[in-house]
Amino acid sequence: MHWVDRGPEPPGLPPIRARYTPGWVDHYRNNAEAKPPSDNHWQDFHNDLQAAFSGLCGYCEGGCNGETDHFRPKSRFPQLVYAWSNWILSCPRCNQLKGDKWPIGGYVNPCAKSKPARPENFFTFDTTTGEIIPKPGLTPTRYAKAQIMIESLGLNEDFHLERRLQWLWAISEMLRTNLDIQDSTLSKLVARNTELSSLARVWLAEHGYPVESD
Repeated sequence: MHWVDRGPEPPGLPPIRARYTPGWVDHYRNNAEAKPPSDNHWQDFHNDLQAAFSGLCGYCEGGCNGETDHFRPKSRFPQLVYAWSNWILSCPRCNQLKGDKWPIGGYVNPCAKSKPARPENFFTFDTTTGEIIPKPGLTPTRYAKAQIMIESLGLNEDFHLERRLQWLWAISEMLRTNLDIQDSTLSKLVARNTELSSLARVWLAEHGYPVESD
């Protein structure tokens, strides 16, 4: 899981937000027993969101066509239903598992503005097992936040581990057979528009390759 600069909101979003947000706020604050509003105009901006996330799930970094996850759930934060800052491109599996959950203290935000709040400061990987784990040295509160997110989103399910281990094997083979690997290749492995780049960053750093932090 790594930080994503979502960029500015699409120009057509403000009038949509102004028109449809009040209905969601009224429903969840005053009329929650009725059916929720039927509008889902966040789908109109799917291409914008997919481009912002480079077609990668904001949680597991897998390539996907993706769905719009409301980072802060609609039912608890209806005022943010049409907030660009609250949308995360998510694969169906991560979106399904996250659902409407919002633990005390919330989740780690893939698009956090402040550097200390970014995912790289919460997570790392065990490169022998492929598991994503809380970063060593976290305070108890930050450790719990990272661990809850890993468990809630099933980020260490078997298929995630298999995919990560296959990618680590591919990287190690690439470097083993090409000792004079170009900096451009290393740059591509760790680029944020590359699938599983945060895993590549950890593995390369462990093996003595220079990895720039940002």
